[in-house]
Amino acid sequence: MDYFEFLLFFAEFAPVIVALNIGLVFLVRPSLRLPCLLLIPGLVVWMIGGVLIGSHFGDDFSAGHSYDPSLPSLRVAVERYIETGEGDADEIIESGRYKPSFGLFEIRYLLTDLLRHTFLHTNSHNEDNIDEGYNKGNAWFEATLGEPMVYTSGIYKKGDETLAEAQRYKLDYVAQAIDLEAGDHVLDIGCGWGRLAKHFSENFKARVTGVTLSHEQRAYGLKLNEGNPRVALYLQNAMTMRDNEAIMPEKGFDKITCLEMAEHVGIKRYQEFLKVVRQLLKKDGTLYFQVAGLRRWWQYEDLAWGLFMGEHVFPGADASCPLGWVSTQLERAGFEVQRTQNLGTHYSRTLFQWLEEWTKQKDVIVKKHGPVAWRRWEVFLRWSVRVARQGSSTVFMITATKAGEEAARIETQRRLAPVWN
Repeated sequence: MDYFEFLLFFAEFAPVIVALNIGLVFLVRPSLRLPCLLLIPGLVVWMIGGVLIGSHFGDDFSAGHSYDPSLPSLRVAVERYIETGEGDADEIIESGRYKPSFGLFEIRYLLTDLLRHTFLHTNSHNEDNIDEGYNKGNAWFEATLGEPMVYTSGIYKKGDETLAEAQRYKLDYVAQAIDLEAGDHVLDIGCGWGRLAKHFSENFKARVTGVTLSHEQRAYGLKLNEGNPRVALYLQNAMTMRDNEAIMPEKGFDKITCLEMAEHVGIKRYQEFLKVVRQLLKKDGTLYFQVAGLRRWWQYEDLAWGLFMGEHVFPGADASCPLGWVSTQLERAGFEVQRTQNLGTHYSRTLFQWLEEWTKQKDVIVKKHGPVAWRRWEVFLRWSVRVARQGSSTVFMITATKAGEEAARIETQRRLAPVWN
């Protein structure tokens, strides 16, 4: 049974399913009402129980594992390393000897946090998650991301690029994807520390409006773009942007970029978010939509890593979904996908360079935050290098236009057509 598919369906249509279930309770005879009331909780228990049992007695789909039954589970081993420093993080993660079987760590997180976010996912949930995800202090992220301060994958043309070069190639790629021109008004949803805004405004003479929920990111971005009249950064929830007349241009934005922010919107509200984005975009506008997501052909390690990330790195990012699900959501919201690229191996290289940056700053971080915090972030980076390299999670770079806009469709496909040398 594909529990992942079941979870996606249930999370997206939970209100309808609950309403139908309540209606069913009143339609059946009294002796069947209790079983009807227990149907939804029973399905959740069945889903969690199935994954729990399967992770202990099933096998991952890919080859190359040599699990040692005398060793603890992968999650127990990394948590022990984080708390005590016992063992070698690289050996634990890369050896293939520690089975990714589910235990108390995974069950506790599922029951106390993930299910709540997945089935409810309110605006307040998003705002509450910002401190853990992005308000750790800008020095923390400088120690991870280096000088570029770009929290997404770089692009490597040759493979030996510096982190700054790879991120510059990436930002140029985004500009090419949306056909950025001087004078264009760009909305960057989840603008981070303002690097894309700076790059677009200085190198392409575009106007950029950036929105974020992190006050620390905005403060950094304002300083980075100080004195630049073409950049405006706001502390603003993208879901309610239409109500802010001070930000909204009358006819919408020429181009919209959204780089790995939509995962935080949640499965339940993905359609709502994409329909808002469509309303914000001009009739002939272009959307660059980048998402990190788990693969459809999942392994238990994929889920173990995803739950670790949700608990310690990106709380509330439950919409880290496969490409097929994301493209379907875009199409249902009224977009037409014009190009998609999968650059997960480039992300793995970027993460490795972030790990190098983090390792250089170990003494500084340990002095300020302690060794446990440093090791937890080290595990995030090391494990993510592996995950992105093997395809457990990857990054999809999508260019889209509004469905039904023939002129935009013709021009975008002309511009993005493959070129043979």
